[in-house]
Amino acid sequence: MSEIQSGRELCDQFFEDLTKKEDIDQKMVALLKKLHSEGKLTGENIRVGLNALRMEAENEAGSQT
Repeated sequence: MSEIQSGRELCDQFFEDLTKKEDIDQKMVALLKKLHSEGKLTGENIRVGLNALRMEAENEAGSQT
């Protein structure tokens, strides 16, 4: 019989698996993993973090033109 994983272990494995997916933005994955590890994975913190990533991408795109 296999060992039952805790919710924390399942989440850790989920986020680790996301880092292996090539079709998912890795900056977004890093944000989600960071929020999760800090115990701050809330809808509001995700929204703020994604907004910051969007602004960063827009600034990078603007500086390349």
